[in-house]
Amino acid sequence: MARALGCAKVHFTLLHVGEPDTAPHPERPLEPGWTFESKVVSGDVVDQILNTSEDHDADLIVMPTQGRDGFLDALRGSTTEQVLRAARCPVLAVPAQA
Repeated sequence: MARALGCAKVHFTLLHVGEPDTAPHPERPLEPGWTFESKVVSGDVVDQILNTSEDHDADLIVMPTQGRDGFLDALRGSTTEQVLRAARCPVLAVPAQA
């Protein structure tokens, strides 16, 4: 998306909430002016996504979505829905790969 928009300077924060050994390692395109930071944290997923976006003054949150999972999600909304309601910046939800 950053390439399509012609963004010359972008900082990506790749956040994983969970155990370090379960963190994915996505490809990082080599583009001049693009920097990447990986963070692995524990705690509530929604809180950690929102806190990280605020700490980094994010312009956009991009996250995978898998839909609702269980009774609590039916009541309070999926992780993506909770982030979408509380985020201070736009949220791009991308369907997770099966």
